[in-house]
Amino acid sequence: MKKLLVLLAALVAVVAMAQVNLDVYGNYNFLIAATPVEATSTSYVSFGALITYEVSEGVEIGGGAGLAYFLPDATSASALLGVNTQYALDLIVGAKYILPIDDFSSVVIKGYGGLSIPGITDFNNFGYLVGIGAAYTYDMVDFSIGAGAGIEMRTYGSNNCTAIPVGASISIRF
Repeated sequence: MKKLLVLLAALVAVVAMAQVNLDVYGNYNFLIAATPVEATSTSYVSFGALITYEVSEGVEIGGGAGLAYFLPDATSASALLGVNTQYALDLIVGAKYILPIDDFSSVVIKGYGGLSIPGITDFNNFGYLVGIGAAYTYDMVDFSIGAGAGIEMRTYGSNNCTAIPVGASISIRF
């Protein structure tokens, strides 16, 4: 127990001295390909939060959670997910590279991946997701707002989809 408390105290000390960033994002995802084919007409909305730690100038890594809500028609979403649900819990890890343009704007390139759990609790049918995106951000000291797009792939058993997420993000530095 003492080792756990010491480890926790060391972790808190490192995080307290570090540049921690909270990203809140929301995307509308256009499916461009899917198997089974009847799921191709499905689109989904995804949103969540990612907590990152700056490891070097302009490079951040971290983890977070999100939710993907597959828009009706529920039949095509169920065909893709393999279970009778329209939402999935996403547990992700990500990395960001921030390329400054000037004092008030930058381009953020973000790669991410992780587990996707249909219906939040169905661990028998969990899937995987991986994606990359780029966004233009407007920076205001420790706060930034961005908009961008990317490509995302999800796999649930033998079913998969490829989507183009278009969305916005808000970043807060602590």
